[in-house]
Amino acid sequence: MNFNSAPDHPRRSRRRVALGRFTGTFLSYLLIVAVALIFLVPFLWALAVSFTPLHSVFAHSLPFSWLALVPSDFTLQPYADLFARFGFLTGLRNSVILSCVTVGVGGLTSAFAGFAFARFEFPGKSILFGITLFTFMVPLEVIIIPLYVEMSHLGWMNTWQGLLLPGLANGLTIFLFRQFFAELPQALIDAAQVDGASWLRIFFQLILPLSRPVLISGAIVLFLDSWNSFFWPLTVTSSIDLRVVQMSVALTVGQNDQILWNVQMAGAILASLVPILLVLPFQRYFVKGITNSGLTG
Repeated sequence: MNFNSAPDHPRRSRRRVALGRFTGTFLSYLLIVAVALIFLVPFLWALAVSFTPLHSVFAHSLPFSWLALVPSDFTLQPYADLFARFGFLTGLRNSVILSCVTVGVGGLTSAFAGFAFARFEFPGKSILFGITLFTFMVPLEVIIIPLYVEMSHLGWMNTWQGLLLPGLANGLTIFLFRQFFAELPQALIDAAQVDGASWLRIFFQLILPLSRPVLISGAIVLFLDSWNSFFWPLTVTSSIDLRVVQMSVALTVGQNDQILWNVQMAGAILASLVPILLVLPFQRYFVKGITNSGLTG
């Protein structure tokens, strides 16, 4: 029997464990980089195209080369055309107004509804909450015709009311608020009631200040849903004055169905910058709000 080899077994075992961890970490980071490139390369190509004349857009794209990620014959003309010919500034302004009003009014409405579902008992509560959950599982395309008929009967076609109201009640944000409020200690509310605070005072001075993560998460969900909306504004409005940013981007199809790729990419880049600049600074709060609300299981 070879007694000298016995002390080496734990050392070799530790080396194998360390090597296994290193290999797992390396493969994980490699996968993350690969997935990031899948999403980043199209964005970089769109950015390069937005600074390229139309005749040079596909110069290095078919077949694809890394040169396609660099603007060819750099020009700012696509951005100038976007604002001068396609009314992009009007669409940008309308989307900002629409999204901000949706966040303010829709966020407050969702918070009230979530608090009611979390802290009050009333007849039909379970049924109503089930309907609320069902609403954010149903795509807009399923209810677009009833919504259109309703707006038409109300006389709200080509109006701000028609654009705004369907987006103010959001089942997902109500669910986020309800889950978060249900986790708050009941002792806090009981103490406030003992001090004589009304429900409105409890809600605005006690509950909301403790709810910053879910407030930010709900605001981001509402803002992105409103900012990215295209089908509903296209259905309910035909007025140039009510055109939103996504419709402005879609209108960059030129005459004779010629697609102005560089102008369209310029519009897409500008339209995507707003949600990117919004989400990145609040990413930590967004993840925390989603986690605390129970969406991660």
